[in-house]
Amino acid sequence: MLKAVQRLVILVLICVAAAAVAQQTDAPPQGNVEGPPAQVRQGAETPAVATGSVTGTVIAQDTSRPVRFAEVLLVSAAPASGQGAGRGGGGFFGGAQARTEVDGSFEMTDVAPGDYYVTAGAPGYISERELLQIAVAAGADPADLLARVPMVHVMADSTSSINLTIQRGGVLAGRVFWEDGSPATGVMVDALPNPPPAALPASLQAIRSPNVVGVTSASMTDDRGSFRIPGLVAGDYLLVAQLQTRGGFGGFGRGQQLVSTIRVYAPGTFRKASAKPITVRNAEERDDVRLVIDLRGLHTVSGVATSASSTQTVASGRVTLADHTDTSLQLMGSIEPDGSFHVRYVPPGSYTLQIGGASTQVNSGFGRGRGGGGGSGSGGTTFQPFTMPVTVTDSDLTGVAAPLTALQ
Repeated sequence: MLKAVQRLVILVLICVAAAAVAQQTDAPPQGNVEGPPAQVRQGAETPAVATGSVTGTVIAQDTSRPVRFAEVLLVSAAPASGQGAGRGGGGFFGGAQARTEVDGSFEMTDVAPGDYYVTAGAPGYISERELLQIAVAAGADPADLLARVPMVHVMADSTSSINLTIQRGGVLAGRVFWEDGSPATGVMVDALPNPPPAALPASLQAIRSPNVVGVTSASMTDDRGSFRIPGLVAGDYLLVAQLQTRGGFGGFGRGQQLVSTIRVYAPGTFRKASAKPITVRNAEERDDVRLVIDLRGLHTVSGVATSASSTQTVASGRVTLADHTDTSLQLMGSIEPDGSFHVRYVPPGSYTLQIGGASTQVNSGFGRGRGGGGGSGSGGTTFQPFTMPVTVTDSDLTGVAAPLTALQ
């Protein structure tokens, strides 16, 4: 019995000591003792910020039916003040983005209170920004346009609803062929608005369209040379096929090759001024477009770059042919170790031949040398930029002499 009483006394003393230690740990620091203030003790919770929700449905204008798996974007109407910074909603420009369900409905939760512009997008449909660009080009007042953009007001602990209508765009489709009639596969085809779209004024820059996978103005041709570009605003377009060709290393080292882009405009010209515009209407599908890439009309410009004041060999550098009338037509080449250069796939016309980064150092493939020459180590001679006019007719242009002046 005595032993049992002793054990009980010892147990009580242990409990009292433990309670005292716990009380000391929780007590606020005294004097100069370092430690966190009581109000930010570990485990304290940050008060929750009251948020709201946004629900609605996206409808197709041409069918009046819901649009499945469309993207919906909220953008704060007061970005300068930081109002409407969404919590948990993706943080897209002070807003949120969501995807519609199979019935065309959407829901965004945990949205901070504020006013939001609302836009929607889906493959094959015209974006809100494109519609604004059309209206601006037609002379509409930006303030009136901004007032027409759908807006929703979000309140804390409340659900706001808004329905959106999106407009189906036109389609350009067809096939691309080589000059021998075989399909041109793996070629990028782009539809360029003609004239280019108007730039939005600053008051409309806040209006954005949601990120929609697969929405692009370009299409890669398949095994039949077929392409299809949907979601186009009604208007005129220039259809262009783009081919990438290597123009050499140009003094930049291997792995940094110069690239030339050959552009062929429908129905089959290399110059934008000779392209035939194609008209597309809203929701219209043009599937009769045909583009032929005939490389037989292209030529090569070749010559030799030399030092005007010494017998040293110009061994590297960049060569560019820039068309006089079409700023998009620029073709690239490079100077070889023996001073020769070749620029291929050149349409007939008048050009400015430009040489830059020329050096007596051979391109060793290890970064840039002095003056962009690409040689290894220091030393060597670098040269001033060089320009001269050249004209390409119906055959290759050979024997172009380019005397370069050394930099002092």
